[in-house]
Amino acid sequence: MTSAAGQFIEESGLKIFAHRGFSGRYPESTPASYRAAIDYAEQTGIELGLECDVHFTADDQLVCLHDLTIDRTSDAEGPLYEWKLDDLRKIDFGSWFKENPSQEERSVTTLIELLDLIKDARDRGAKINLNLETKHPTPRGLDIEGRVTELLTERGWTGPDSPIRMITFFPDALIKIGEVLPDLQRTYLMSDLDRAPGGVLPEGVKIVGPDIEAVRQDPDFIARAHDQGNEVHLWTVNTPEDVEFCLEHGVEGMTTDFPDIVVDALMSSSVR
Repeated sequence: MTSAAGQFIEESGLKIFAHRGFSGRYPESTPASYRAAIDYAEQTGIELGLECDVHFTADDQLVCLHDLTIDRTSDAEGPLYEWKLDDLRKIDFGSWFKENPSQEERSVTTLIELLDLIKDARDRGAKINLNLETKHPTPRGLDIEGRVTELLTERGWTGPDSPIRMITFFPDALIKIGEVLPDLQRTYLMSDLDRAPGGVLPEGVKIVGPDIEAVRQDPDFIARAHDQGNEVHLWTVNTPEDVEFCLEHGVEGMTTDFPDIVVDALMSSSVR
């Protein structure tokens, strides 16, 4: 892939997000997965969003993991909020995905570490941003939005030019984010289109992020969302056929486990 990919994607206005990093090829949410996505963006010259899910640990740290427990993606088990960060550092988060993972492929990633990776990449000139999902339900309720606000404020990433977009399935979290971070873009995630049947989103939210499989059952949802002035960002877009569906229906964003497959499919489509 050459810099033509970056030029094409920029001109098209399409947004691509690497789901939990380059999670189709590396253990999800690990430093290796995020570094691989950043490396791919730098090699191809594309603008690429990363995506993460954040939870509190038992000792009040924010870490990037999707599930409420560590059972699926580690060699240990139990609710994530019962584990301290130092103990999570000793757990293998990579062997479920591949044999003999490297240290970066088996490690947990804190949100601070991910934000630092993004800052370093942007300082090098890479076009990297982040879809940051606050996970609910959680025993700490909306404390997680407060902590994220503190971390972004420390970095000066709270204005309209911030590389951060806040995303969540939880309407109360969308409202809280709008109150404390009013200049940041917000995305309302959904797996059930009945949560916004007419394409109308909570006040101030202009991006909807539905499951591609739900939208396949009701593709007119995209037009309804557009009629309300909203963008549509689908997840999880992993095949050339998924990309074609997105292009045919005019979606603005795609979250994928395989950024390389999506970019290759977009480039193939552009030369037809």
